[in-house]
Amino acid sequence: MTVTTARAAISIGLLLVAPSCTSSDGGAAPNDGGAEGGAAACTAANKCTSFAAGAAEDAIQSAFATAAPGWTFTFAAGTYAFTNELTIGANGVSVIGAGIDRTVFDFSHQASGSEGIFAQNVRDLRLEGFTVQDTKGNGVKVLSVVGVVLRRVKATWTGGDATAHGGYGLYPVQSENVLLEGCVASGASDSGLYIGQSKNVIVRDGEAFGNVAGIEIENTFSADVYGNDAHDNTGGILVFDLPELQQLGGHGVRVHDNKIHDNNTANFAPAGNIVGNVPAGTGSFVMANHDVEFFHNTFTNNGTVQLAVVSYLVVQIPIKDASYYPYPARISIHDNTFSGGGASPDSKVQLGLLLATYRSAFPDGRIPDVIYDGIVDPKATGPQGNPMQICVKQPGSHFSDLHFDQLDSIGSNLAQVAVMDPAGFDCTLPPVDPVTVPGADAGAP
Repeated sequence: MTVTTARAAISIGLLLVAPSCTSSDGGAAPNDGGAEGGAAACTAANKCTSFAAGAAEDAIQSAFATAAPGWTFTFAAGTYAFTNELTIGANGVSVIGAGIDRTVFDFSHQASGSEGIFAQNVRDLRLEGFTVQDTKGNGVKVLSVVGVVLRRVKATWTGGDATAHGGYGLYPVQSENVLLEGCVASGASDSGLYIGQSKNVIVRDGEAFGNVAGIEIENTFSADVYGNDAHDNTGGILVFDLPELQQLGGHGVRVHDNKIHDNNTANFAPAGNIVGNVPAGTGSFVMANHDVEFFHNTFTNNGTVQLAVVSYLVVQIPIKDASYYPYPARISIHDNTFSGGGASPDSKVQLGLLLATYRSAFPDGRIPDVIYDGIVDPKATGPQGNPMQICVKQPGSHFSDLHFDQLDSIGSNLAQVAVMDPAGFDCTLPPVDPVTVPGADAGAP
């Protein structure tokens, strides 16, 4: 979950001239109209390059390395094999394929680089209408970019050994004004659709399945996550804030109108990874963020817990970062729908084992729909009994303050300290502001 250092620029030996839009022996060809928006995108003279199915990797790599600002690359339907990372280093670059699973960038024989597609320190990046599969590391990584549109892009791994898959599917980090729309991710050993240490983010109308974390918003300021289908992951949608990163204090996150269901896949994260602490069967976790609002989501059949609000202290990792605040605060949960869930906690992970051990203490032997670890900042000055302002307005749903702050190894257990009475948490907070990303409502050009 840490951010890699900036890598050295590539293609130093290449001529810094822009490629033309004409066909070449290397596989570039006039647009065939098959790409999403490709015909329109390639009408401007000297501002685009089109590739036909079977185009040679060296021709594509050379065109990308020498691209002028504002350049568009279109790819017809077909499979394009890469052995090297595909890097974008100019402002205003667009990469447009014929659609998910129609244009496929195949990295199954990748020999160098850890990403499939990598962009860093540029502006106004647009990726649309293609699949990136079987990368050595992350599918698409976007680092320190202002103005990011990933629309109908899929990242996936097809290998049978899930532990050997790359960590992140679509991976914008330390970026600003980010839109992920209609994107798909599966098979990531960390997170499928991930936004980290970023500002002003929308993740909408996507699908994440078969990952450890389906969708993750980490250490991010102002994010809207809505209209997504997160299913068959270890955890569906996670909102985390972690220590020892460049941006701390994740806040201003709205998670609404999503389907979060059947996230019961066994955790296959590498050892030492923070998401390795997420029990299989987790619908959503809010960890150490503040000003977060969950509403109008549908939670179904997440076996450990549908929605949990926890501090970083539950992972029991020493905090060395003096600037880090480990407690959740001002969390608003209201008007969600819950069904099934909580009947089969994952005992292979510490939190799941604790819940499984005392499951019989809860109504119907199920973990309540919404749980709160009850660990509070001793310096907090909020309302008595609920100083962190965890507000849950869910009539007909079960809630529990687990009071982990009262657990010890000698004289108490969860059944003795957990409280089912939601009265102290029946409160209302101001709505979190919606997010606006420039150009997000314009659709595809």
